[in-house]
Amino acid sequence: MRNKYLPLIFGALLLGNFGFAQGVCGTYEGSLEEDIQKHPAFYEALESINAELEQQSKSALSKMTHFKTENGIKIIPVVVHVIHDMGSENISDASIQGALDVLNANINGQASNFLAKTPPIFAAVRGDLNIEFRLAKLDPDGNPTTGINRVRSSLTDKPDPANSVKRLSYWNSYQYFNIWTVKRFSPQDDGNTLLGYAQFPWSGSMSTDGVVLLSSQMVSGGTLTHEVGHWLDLRHVWGDSDCGDDNVSDTPPASGPNFGINLSHFPYHVGNIGIGSGCLADSLNPAGEMFVNYMDYSNDADVTMFTIGQDVVMNETLEGLEDAFGYREYLWSADNAALTGTVDGFKPPTCTQEASFNFSGGTSPFVCEGERIFLKGNKGQFGNGNVTSFVWDFGNGETDNTGDNNIQYIYPALGTWDVTLTVEYNETVQATANSLSDLDLVNATSYDSIITDKIVQGTEAELNAMGVSNPTEISLDSLGVYFGMEDSSYFRGTIPFVVYIAYYANSCMSSITKDNFIVIGPTASTNTASSWTYSFESESDLSGDWNIVNSSDVESVWNFNTGESSTWEWVDGVAKQGSASIKINGDKVSMGSHEIISLAYDLSGLTTPAIKFSWSGAAVNYFPENDLKITYSNNCGEDWLTLATLSAVDAANAGLYAINFKPEDKEWKDTVLTKPQLQNDNIRFKFEYTVNGRSNNFYLDNIQIGEQSSLFQSGISTANKLSIFPNPTTGKATIALENLAELDVQVSLVNILGAEVKQLFDGTIISNFQTIDAELSSLERGIYFVKVTHKGDIILTDKLILNK
Repeated sequence: MRNKYLPLIFGALLLGNFGFAQGVCGTYEGSLEEDIQKHPAFYEALESINAELEQQSKSALSKMTHFKTENGIKIIPVVVHVIHDMGSENISDASIQGALDVLNANINGQASNFLAKTPPIFAAVRGDLNIEFRLAKLDPDGNPTTGINRVRSSLTDKPDPANSVKRLSYWNSYQYFNIWTVKRFSPQDDGNTLLGYAQFPWSGSMSTDGVVLLSSQMVSGGTLTHEVGHWLDLRHVWGDSDCGDDNVSDTPPASGPNFGINLSHFPYHVGNIGIGSGCLADSLNPAGEMFVNYMDYSNDADVTMFTIGQDVVMNETLEGLEDAFGYREYLWSADNAALTGTVDGFKPPTCTQEASFNFSGGTSPFVCEGERIFLKGNKGQFGNGNVTSFVWDFGNGETDNTGDNNIQYIYPALGTWDVTLTVEYNETVQATANSLSDLDLVNATSYDSIITDKIVQGTEAELNAMGVSNPTEISLDSLGVYFGMEDSSYFRGTIPFVVYIAYYANSCMSSITKDNFIVIGPTASTNTASSWTYSFESESDLSGDWNIVNSSDVESVWNFNTGESSTWEWVDGVAKQGSASIKINGDKVSMGSHEIISLAYDLSGLTTPAIKFSWSGAAVNYFPENDLKITYSNNCGEDWLTLATLSAVDAANAGLYAINFKPEDKEWKDTVLTKPQLQNDNIRFKFEYTVNGRSNNFYLDNIQIGEQSSLFQSGISTANKLSIFPNPTTGKATIALENLAELDVQVSLVNILGAEVKQLFDGTIISNFQTIDAELSSLERGIYFVKVTHKGDIILTDKLILNK
């Protein structure tokens, strides 16, 4: 029976030492609330999705026709979302299946190191959950799948929040166990390395349920086992406190996480009482701490088992109680096995691998005439020795059939070119079953049976009943009675375990073409007018001098935003100049960068070349996260240099809007940017809007390029201005006032209700640029407004976010 007073904790941010790094666990009461405060936009965006998933889950449970197996194995359907950016983190199908094989052995008491590394007194209470994790063979729409979903995204590298990758690809968690793999997480404040994290049952939300871990740790399998323990409601053996308790009867108390402890240290922390060296309970426990438990932080090579008591906790999560479903009960139901293709003998889909490629070596789609492009394919994904043909087509009649995964090429002419990669490969897929009759042998290339020795333990009578011949007696006398065990010995033996496998060999081909993928530009532009103006009065303006460049991120068909607009779009009826503009739709845009890039301009004849643009945006909450970067290039777009960045707060200049935002005239802002380096004969401009979280609409209009002086005369005002930096701030900020010289003003800070909470300045401004230092650390975290008043009238105001 599970102890009901066990705290329900949102996520296990596991910083364990499972091979190469030491860390601590971020599992503690209140972690959910802290994460929501840190990333409110992310969780707010999931509310409607969670409500829909909860309803779907309840509907599925109401239709269940089979609740429990009788002596059978519980099958858990798995989907692995490989979030990658064409690097080594794009792990192979074979590596993923290998990780699941390790997990299945570990959780069922069959770890390869169990016999060699486990002290007998611990081995005597080894659990065997009788469960199997299988890659799904049918997706949520009933279509064939490998259970591996590959999504190319830059979010694989230090996603923030870490849960953001779950929006890229997600299958409903009442039918599938979701695993996401990434390249790396952001460094931890304490210097430890985050290897992965899980979500406990009955906590968090359905749309974030599952496990996220490093691709390198997925391959090893050990971290995955630890995370699955949390996913099935196990806590760390030290109870997440000094000399704590995980509320499992047969795991002894522990002083804290154990790093680098192995069999040579057994018994560990016995009778050695003191902070950091042992617990009072150790003096009553001759075996010491269970450093071999998967819920400790010992190295992969030295953890070997879950206990019988831990199995009870995990089984309650899977089976529930007499009067209630288990939280994960539908996952392994007979109904769900049929819907996900995880029943015995289900034939997997064939020829599912897809060719993919992108730039490598820091190159981009834009290069100047005569320069090399560098391309990288995904040959390694098809497995060693499986590829029979790997051909690049550069779209100009030339090809490369050397079979190289990384290539370089120089286009002989200017233009925009398609690139195609075609891969031919051999594959062998397999179906498994416990009974030969469950396999499709008619279409199989071959079939086989694999017999392994399954380790079994118990009393001599129990092992004799299983058919074990000559079971071995394991004596525990040297350490005495352990946790109420009645006997000082137990018996161990092996029984044959048979699995039948059918193999299906195939010859396959996959081809991908990326249209207009390469742009070869001239080393000097022939576009030599003195000024250019773009007010986007026609939708065709986004395919002329300015073009949308698709993000290198590839959206999954299972993205929460699937089917929605995901980039810049033309909009009529909203404008700073004329009647139309372009916008990013805050309700529909996907995470990542969204770019528009200009053609090349010859600005070498201008005295002070500059670019002017009008913009307006709004937020949907108090913590906007999306920004706009303006960059330029003088080498055909191969490298981009920053002109300016509108912060997330600046890009939401109109403030908080609960409805679909359309700016009024007063909510448009104008910006003029210049640098001496713009005086060049080959300048391109890029506007890059980066989506990090939920937002409202952002509009861009009236882009002008020309002499700085003429752009100022066309509408940029040198009127009063209020600036705040940094913003958001953690406690200290500088208020800058421009063009208010000789005015008597009062500068105050007010909260969102309009009440003054702090006066920052009261007096005469002595120059046209004056700064005021503000110390705000004593105030509560939140959103405020800086208000500048002259003769009783508010003349300037701006938002300030205190995020401490």
